[in-house]
Amino acid sequence: MKAQRWLRPARIAIALFFLMGFLVIFSDVKAKLLPGVNEIFTWFQFIPAILKTLSFGDILAGGSIIILILTLLSGRVYCSAFCPLGILQDVLIRLRNLLPGKRIRRTRFKKALNPVRYGVLGLTILSLLFTGILFLNLLDPYANFGRIAATIWQPVFIAVNNTLSRLLTGVGIYVVQPVVVKEFHAFTFLFALSVLLLLISMISFRGRLFCNTICPVGTILGIISRISVFKLHIQQDGCTRCGKCQLACKANCIDVKTMQIDESRCISCFNCIAACESEVLGYKRNTLKVAHVTSKSDESRRLFFRAVILYTGSIIPAMALAESPRRKRQRTGDAANRDEHGSDFRNRGTACPPGSSGIAHLKEKCIGCQLCISSCPSKVLQPAFLEYGFTGMMMPMMVSTSGYCNYECTTCGEVCPTGAIMPLSVEQKKITQIGKVHFEKQHCVVEEKGTDCGSCSEHCPTQAVKMVPYKDGLTIPEINADICIGCGACEHACPVTDPHVAIYVLPNEVHKIAEKPKEEKVENVETEEFPF
Repeated sequence: MKAQRWLRPARIAIALFFLMGFLVIFSDVKAKLLPGVNEIFTWFQFIPAILKTLSFGDILAGGSIIILILTLLSGRVYCSAFCPLGILQDVLIRLRNLLPGKRIRRTRFKKALNPVRYGVLGLTILSLLFTGILFLNLLDPYANFGRIAATIWQPVFIAVNNTLSRLLTGVGIYVVQPVVVKEFHAFTFLFALSVLLLLISMISFRGRLFCNTICPVGTILGIISRISVFKLHIQQDGCTRCGKCQLACKANCIDVKTMQIDESRCISCFNCIAACESEVLGYKRNTLKVAHVTSKSDESRRLFFRAVILYTGSIIPAMALAESPRRKRQRTGDAANRDEHGSDFRNRGTACPPGSSGIAHLKEKCIGCQLCISSCPSKVLQPAFLEYGFTGMMMPMMVSTSGYCNYECTTCGEVCPTGAIMPLSVEQKKITQIGKVHFEKQHCVVEEKGTDCGSCSEHCPTQAVKMVPYKDGLTIPEINADICIGCGACEHACPVTDPHVAIYVLPNEVHKIAEKPKEEKVENVETEEFPF
């Protein structure tokens, strides 16, 4: 239909806007973007939106309602216009078609692999109910795009930036500043690379096969799209069965022989509308052929209630992750009574970012998208492997060998799309205790080698570590764990490496509130005026 040909260019414009926006976000290695810019793009991501809604208890906290409305109106628009992994697949398809050789062939209608798609969705729901969020993390399209952007795109961006910086510096231009190369994490990189190679192989075989078989978001939205108000429709009168719509279809869901379109697999890319020369293909209001429906109002109510049931069914598994207040208080109390002052450095555990409340909350809400890790200015946040256990892989953890948590930095909470890291004000951040300092005097260079030091005290922002008189005119660290916030600055600055640092942070399994440091009174000392 000629009047609907504008849909495809509009969809492409929105998709490019979101793709470029996400690439800019994951290139912001120094956290220079204005607060809220990240949220413009992450707010529309389906799984993060649901988790954010559960985290804040506000139905408008995430954009899942907007995505639901769009799906009910016109099908899976999210998959082609807002989902960064879906847009990335479109770019890969386009690039492949530009290369010499055969174009990617999508000319035939192919039956849906329903046992696979619904089987994967069922396994995802079961894993949410019984084993946690890990399986969803591995399949969520936004999280997978984030890992690809953070571990593949960002290093390329940094390499280009630093090369350009060196070239310009050589001719006296200092506009481009070099960026510190972040640590390489083999597991996260290999996982992201595997997903990228899987996408390439799937689009070469059957276009958007990943979206219609493996992606749980695509399956859920496909179910909802069956009852959408407007559906793509082929008018039998006037259709020449030229097959150009089939050729343009990325999802193999148009069957020219039967004049049917599988709306559960259609990703609403509108390529078929643009390709149809007969102008007989376009959106048309959906009509339900149900015997007992006697009026339009009854039909509308039926559509509404079915949509609510489907949407509720999609978020119930996520809601199962939320603990009751009583159970949470019990777990918090149990963790608070544990011994925190063990001295086994190797088994001390790992601290999680301020704002995450504790390891349990982080593992319930984090999808491992790596956005907080990419945006961390000091690079103290690094992806976990098994430090949080098997279900916490690729989630952010504090690594003091990489850096330390800046005293006034709140970036990770500002960019987190799911509420796994809640936003904190600077004042709240300064008293959030993610761990407590622990000092092993026998390893300190002052005790062991009799040399002067004080790096830990110089870097401590709360003076939880300060130097006190020792012997032979030396000073040695003294700690006050109650005012420590666990930022890791002392551990990062400690020069001791054998067998391990002399001062380090013991993480709190549940974050606490640190005591404010007492202000020391400075006595006024009277001095004689200068005689001249």
